[in-house]
Amino acid sequence: MRVVLYGSPVKSFGEFLQKRLTKGFELTAVDYDASEQELETAFAGAEAVIAVRFDARIPRVPSLKLVQVPGVGCDEIDISLLPPEAALCNVYGHGDAVAEYVLLGMLQWCHRFCEADASFRSGGWERSSRFQAPPHRELSGSVVGIVGYGLIGRAVAAHLQGFNVTTLVCNRSKPVQDTLHSRSYSLDELSDMVATCDFLVVSIALTPETTDLINKNQLIAMRPDAVLVNVARGPVINEDALFDALKDGEIGGAVLDVWYNYPSSTEDRFARPSSHDFTKLQNVYMTPHISGWTEGTVERRWNAIAENLMRLGRGEVLLNVVNSGASQP
Repeated sequence: MRVVLYGSPVKSFGEFLQKRLTKGFELTAVDYDASEQELETAFAGAEAVIAVRFDARIPRVPSLKLVQVPGVGCDEIDISLLPPEAALCNVYGHGDAVAEYVLLGMLQWCHRFCEADASFRSGGWERSSRFQAPPHRELSGSVVGIVGYGLIGRAVAAHLQGFNVTTLVCNRSKPVQDTLHSRSYSLDELSDMVATCDFLVVSIALTPETTDLINKNQLIAMRPDAVLVNVARGPVINEDALFDALKDGEIGGAVLDVWYNYPSSTEDRFARPSSHDFTKLQNVYMTPHISGWTEGTVERRWNAIAENLMRLGRGEVLLNVVNSGASQP
């Protein structure tokens, strides 16, 4: 079976994947900026493509039966371009990683560990009680609201167990009742929930319904010392409203791992993540979409991708089908 690894996010994983496959798989890697001839050659006769992006540059491939996204989000897959026989599948495996990142962000916000380390390394004792430093916050006793109670939301709630917090959840559909949260809200009740939260974790999928879900109204409803943690997608939170709320001190701060603009190629390493300069804000921790990028996530995801490819080869039902093709059993 001919399999194409398309684009810089996946093309270096060929050897990693090959070790997880049985015999009979031919892997070909090609980057986004390849020439039309290179793309035609790479995709000729392909039955599967592994890609974050499926765009108009990909040549027509009648033999294609599987478009495998190596993550959860399919927002860069143009479904209208998929061959009718091709199924679109994604993978998970990142819940624990993202949950650990969320806890790290909240604990860092409370204890300001990095700032204390930097200050002490430079010779300063100003964070010490011996020099009348104000006490820092504790996560214990906080109210944590989770917007989006899917795989990541549930993983966050599970990791919060033992921290003595009150966990609230808000979801598009009514969440399954469990012992991980105290109360659930509908999206229509979001403003009611955010008004009670010390930390608001955003982990909901980006859809037309959830674009700008967190807007000026919700940000105004938040407490002035509340902290927002976004590990979903940037546009779930209105870009202008978020920047203004942070700049004007309407909320306490934010931990942001997802953005409004991403590099278009590996050469575009210094692309601005937003039309606003969040780097000027002292009440923001910002990272380049790393929350789910752990060794454990990579292992789990590529094992799942290998399993799907072998299922395709055996003519079996595929895993995590987002959009099924006509060739699916």
